[in-house]
Amino acid sequence: MSKPPELRELPDLPPELRQAALDGHLVLFVGSGVSMLVGLPSWDGLAWKVLEDLRQKGHLNYSEMEQLKGLDPKKQLSIAEQIAEENSISFDLKGHLTLGSADKGVYRYLNRIGCPCVTTNYDELLEPLFFRTRDGSVTASPVIRVTQKKDFLASHLNTPGSVVHLHGSISKPDTMVVTTKQYLEHYDDDDVQHFLGELFEKKTILFLGYGLDEAEILEHILRRGRVRDTKDKRRFVLMAFFLSQSPIYKMLYEYYLKSFGVHLVGFVRDHKNYEQLVDIIKAWSEQIEVRPPALVEDLEFMDEVLG
Repeated sequence: MSKPPELRELPDLPPELRQAALDGHLVLFVGSGVSMLVGLPSWDGLAWKVLEDLRQKGHLNYSEMEQLKGLDPKKQLSIAEQIAEENSISFDLKGHLTLGSADKGVYRYLNRIGCPCVTTNYDELLEPLFFRTRDGSVTASPVIRVTQKKDFLASHLNTPGSVVHLHGSISKPDTMVVTTKQYLEHYDDDDVQHFLGELFEKKTILFLGYGLDEAEILEHILRRGRVRDTKDKRRFVLMAFFLSQSPIYKMLYEYYLKSFGVHLVGFVRDHKNYEQLVDIIKAWSEQIEVRPPALVEDLEFMDEVLG
């Protein structure tokens, strides 16, 4: 059995992540656990807010709400959409996803890293800052936001400042993957599978904001990307545990490593709970220097675009 890193409040930055940033290979993969730190709901929380909206409008009662509580959020949102369609009404997803600020809390430090990002979040708080030096001047690269699956090109993974919204974005509601049907169709799409395959094959990835509650989403993405084991340490997931959960941490470390080639880096949440992630990202952002990939790699990815 492999030995996991020690559970600490401030785990060391894996040297593979530092080197990947220097080589232009680092990608951050961000989940709802990050947005929750600035007041946005989890997927569970979002589904429940939508159901509560319907209850307040008289389309659900407390008994029905209690029965729906046991379903997963994709099913809850699917049922909510059916009820909305039957009653010719809409529910306000955007209203529940526009809190927070890109210069607040964890995002202040996360965006400083500047490398390409992939996210399953609908919000647009990810704004990676990458500064280019040209002719003696320093300018920030504009944020490139990709929301439609036909635009999921692997070339974006070579562009510091890019954000690929895997499940769509609130600024373009028609791109949002919300219901079970949309979710399954989305991950069966060739463009989505090709993009994930290129990501897992060619880049070094740090998964953030995927706790034990979001593990199903993370594992589904890894499976649809046809993750293959590799001797190189190129996939890491930062996850919170209580110190009393050390036994399950060790078992999950082995599970993720053997199943997906993912290295679990646990941190202690006993004192600051999930807010401990802010301290970790702040410390790690000061140790990570992002550089663009070599020109030859840019040319290889350009072939994809031209093709």
